[in-house]
Amino acid sequence: MNSASQRTVVLAGGNVNARQSLASKLQTSLLSQSLDMDFFCPATPQDLAHTPANARHLLWRNPADMASTSAHDGWRDQLHELQRAYQSLHADSESVLQQAVYALVNGQIEAMKRPVAEASWMGLCECCADPACEQKLFGRLLQG
Repeated sequence: MNSASQRTVVLAGGNVNARQSLASKLQTSLLSQSLDMDFFCPATPQDLAHTPANARHLLWRNPADMASTSAHDGWRDQLHELQRAYQSLHADSESVLQQAVYALVNGQIEAMKRPVAEASWMGLCECCADPACEQKLFGRLLQG
């Protein structure tokens, strides 16, 4: 996590003011663990072209913000056009901070690791929509 590209984060999607607020909260949270990151919050999808290509990109979609939902495709299309790898954050304003921390730290700091989600079902199912079950399933697929 020491390289410059791993310390640079581009927050895309939705309302720029909400993303700037998120960046501020992330700075505070990450600094508590001695992690210093630089954040970019481009105003429009086209402004992504002026951000560091090798940065970590997080695309936030707030399901409670209808404007965010309708603009989401433009952000995603521009990320694809620029061939930028990104992680999606699908969360409201209350829970996005925790999701962003999990995405950025990626389990490398014990105090900021994602808790292990225990599945409430026995065996594998193909029709379950429980997010905890999906996390457990994808976790096993990535390990195998």
